[in-house]
Amino acid sequence: MNKKTLILGGILIILTTLAYLYQGPLKKWQAGLGKERNFLAKVDVKSIDKIEIIKDGKTVTLERAGDRLKVGGTKDFYVEKSTADSLVNKLEEATKADLELVSSNKDKKSELKTDDSGVTVKLYQTGNMIMDFIIGKMGNDFSSTYISTANTDKTYSIGVNLSVFNQPEWRDRTIFSSDKEKINKIRFQYPSGEFTIEKVGELWKGAKPYSFSVSKEKIDKILDVMSNLTALEIPEQNFAGTGLEKNNLIIQATGDGVDNTLMVGDSNGEELYYAKNGISDNIYLISKDTRNELNKKIQDLK
Repeated sequence: MNKKTLILGGILIILTTLAYLYQGPLKKWQAGLGKERNFLAKVDVKSIDKIEIIKDGKTVTLERAGDRLKVGGTKDFYVEKSTADSLVNKLEEATKADLELVSSNKDKKSELKTDDSGVTVKLYQTGNMIMDFIIGKMGNDFSSTYISTANTDKTYSIGVNLSVFNQPEWRDRTIFSSDKEKINKIRFQYPSGEFTIEKVGELWKGAKPYSFSVSKEKIDKILDVMSNLTALEIPEQNFAGTGLEKNNLIIQATGDGVDNTLMVGDSNGEELYYAKNGISDNIYLISKDTRNELNKKIQDLK
């Protein structure tokens, strides 16, 4: 191999090395020059056991309870599972996302709602606050969010939609969520008496106090309510004035792995009725139509 070939070979090696450095480590280094440090990167989402969310001067606390998030200060109210899962997943995404500085102007924070007008989130682990930040407006692309912290004039854009933190109601409004096909018995109880209907084969019929025929169309509507029922609103959690102690209407639907009992009280004066699940003291409001769908006599089901 002559000298010229060796020189050309050496030049080729040098050029190849430079190309690798430019396309690889050097290019990554250049790309990272303008990036801001993600202050959420140090958060271990799996270790968070409490989240405080402050909006419009009101604070809601979400506490880890097994594999669920419970609304602090309540006895049995939890965050709906899909909402809780989305919150955790979006927080995980945020810890890994890039930040882009969009403003260093303190006055700009009010426009982007990254000041007190935004949603303040505080993350806790074993009683210690490990991070707090402010969630502002959604970006124009609807897939990013403006965020900041209270101790800086800077506002950043993060490529994660964090609107899940801006919930009007964190308490799950689900009263029942069951498979209606597994229900095979329904008991209707009133102050003046009660009756029961049962499913025999594919047909429903009266079982107590005597046998009678039951319309499939009419029972299907009741099954829909007693298997999957969501409250319209959650009122003040005070039994006074609800009428739930009067036992005006109690409906119990049972079957294979299903035991749903609904107690319905008085109207709130606005076409809604107080109701509760038999296994919980949580008070809900259901519609007048839903209440009327359950308030049946034997002759109404034939």
